[in-house]
Amino acid sequence: MGGLPGDSCQPYLMVLVESMLEKDYCFHLEESPDVLRYYPQPKTYQLNSERLKNRSYTPDFEIHFRDGGKSFVEVKKDFSNLDEIYLHKLDVAEKEMMMDGYHFFRVDEVAIRTEPLLSNLKRLQRYRRSGLDNDGLLVTLKGAVPNPEILRDLVSNRAGIRTETIYRLIAEGKIKVDLTREEISLESEVSYA
Repeated sequence: MGGLPGDSCQPYLMVLVESMLEKDYCFHLEESPDVLRYYPQPKTYQLNSERLKNRSYTPDFEIHFRDGGKSFVEVKKDFSNLDEIYLHKLDVAEKEMMMDGYHFFRVDEVAIRTEPLLSNLKRLQRYRRSGLDNDGLLVTLKGAVPNPEILRDLVSNRAGIRTETIYRLIAEGKIKVDLTREEISLESEVSYA
């Protein structure tokens, strides 16, 4: 997943997941400008192979992308610790998914819990709002602070735009901050998108 925020794909929808790791993965999905929508525990496949007889498998997520692509995702702490038959089941499931027009991704804890990215995504999540139009405030902010270098420049604006609104603009991808380099602070480098 990328390091810059984008439009939230599912603001204020409750998503039921099976683990904290899956919950943390949802922060990445919400942040990605490429993700249109996603569903947990979407579809169960009945798998058969020389080693599997009528075994069921349900991926953790189904993801629809803005470019029309679709993927299923399996989230695990560590795929290298899984037994051989389970890995075989994932391989068989991947072939079935490809026949249905889906890509299949295996995402582990190392990819999901990368810091400071995950902490920043969690922090920005609370500022995502559906249906609010901040474009007028962004124009006002750009007029008051045309060339910000750090977040402090924006927060101390003379237009009276609140810190919460500035964080909302970051969460919406209208102000860029590198979420992978450091936890967001007043000293974080910023620019307008």
